[in-house]
Amino acid sequence: MSKQTKSLAKNTIFLYLRMIVVLTVSLFTTRIILRNLGVEDYGIYNVVGSIVSLFSFLQTAMSSANYRYLAFAIGKEDRVELLAVFKSAFIISLFIALVILLIGESFGIFYIYNYLNVPWDRFEASCIVYQISLVSCIIQTITMIYYSDVIAHEHMRFFAYLSFLESLLKISIALLIAFSPIDKLILYSSFILASNIIILILYYIYCRKHFFETEHLLSGKITPKLLKEMMSFSSWTLFVTLADICVTAGLNMLINSFFSAIVNAARGVATQVQGAVDQFRGNLQTALNPQITKQYAAENRDYMYKLMYASSKFSTYILLLISLPIMFSADYILNLWLVEVPPFTSVFLIYILVACIIDGISNPFVTAVGATGKIQKFQTIVGIVKLLIIPVCYLFLHEGCGPETLFLIYTIGTVLVVGVRIYMGAQMVNLSMLKIFVNIFRPVLLVTISCVILVYGISFLQNNTLGNFLMYCILSVFAMGGAIFLIGMNVDEKKYLIGIIYNKILKK
Repeated sequence: MSKQTKSLAKNTIFLYLRMIVVLTVSLFTTRIILRNLGVEDYGIYNVVGSIVSLFSFLQTAMSSANYRYLAFAIGKEDRVELLAVFKSAFIISLFIALVILLIGESFGIFYIYNYLNVPWDRFEASCIVYQISLVSCIIQTITMIYYSDVIAHEHMRFFAYLSFLESLLKISIALLIAFSPIDKLILYSSFILASNIIILILYYIYCRKHFFETEHLLSGKITPKLLKEMMSFSSWTLFVTLADICVTAGLNMLINSFFSAIVNAARGVATQVQGAVDQFRGNLQTALNPQITKQYAAENRDYMYKLMYASSKFSTYILLLISLPIMFSADYILNLWLVEVPPFTSVFLIYILVACIIDGISNPFVTAVGATGKIQKFQTIVGIVKLLIIPVCYLFLHEGCGPETLFLIYTIGTVLVVGVRIYMGAQMVNLSMLKIFVNIFRPVLLVTISCVILVYGISFLQNNTLGNFLMYCILSVFAMGGAIFLIGMNVDEKKYLIGIIYNKILKK
């Protein structure tokens, strides 16, 4: 096994251990928080949080530039360039934090006082929570530069350990608010802010100790040319990032305007599950993405293509393994998990998981395009397609359609976005559509069809008892795993998997 492959395997293991802990805590804490805050306050927290997230588009756009330039410099093994990149990224992050504060205290306040649809007796609490959430967003903006540095260096062990701590903080918060002597919603948001500050401090200490560029941040000169280049890169990423956040926040605002905070709570619960499930895919791609960028920088295109194939395929397989059993038993899982299930939750959940599965297949192409640095046309077209989702949703709601229509439109829009990403991304990295079909589309389609048929057949074993549900989940995973191995993996991948099982398990 090559050194790169060993490193990828080890990083992936750490990320999946992290994911198991984070997923367990996420599911457990959502139940506790929903019970302690109540459906209405939980919905208020989600809609206020979505308003704040609307202002963080600058943060997200800049993180793409940070990650790309850091990984590229590491791939070239150029310490001088790496220091210059980190210094530029740090300056830009401080500027973005200031801009978020200014936008939040102007546009955000205007929206809160004129358009927020919450009960009048909860309006003051909503305003306080908004201010606390805005400060949390600024703290996360500063944290992003250190997070990008850790991921670019592929120090996944520390990333996993820090996530364990973050999960411990979240579960502590969920339990503590039950004994709150003050408003629970305000206390909850305050604890989240304190958690974000702790995470920032720990990232800073670790990066300063382990990475040359962080330790020597104050040395050297600012490079105006690089600063301008990174700003240009992030400005083109900005449009599609803004589109993502507009869609997320826009759906919350449309639901809040046409329906109520209780329906916002339904979307919040569905999004919690989707976020937890998507971490399975994200862990694999977090391990592979730095290598995709570094292999492009080292001009090793064949290995980069193999990483893209693997990332697309196995991201989809992982999401199928987790999502299909949930989709065919959504009502039972939600009633088992939550004390009070908000209306429409199961329908929202199914649509969101379908969109999540579809979206995962194209993410490696976004990374590959980012590695080229030529993202102007790509990001503009993708952003336009995404933004069209919101006006289309508004038109359907205006005609009297129910809230589930929003997520059907969202899923269709996701299909269009994925098509654009793959087609344009393939052209930009000189990868033929025929190779993409043979190495990605064909196995993914065959596996998806097989898995849907298998899980649908097994789902009839359920009769609303925990024992039968667990048996259904186990049989579903084994049946889908067999389909993935037989249909979805090539000869080399099968040999590699068998080798791991033999060397790591059977020998011992």
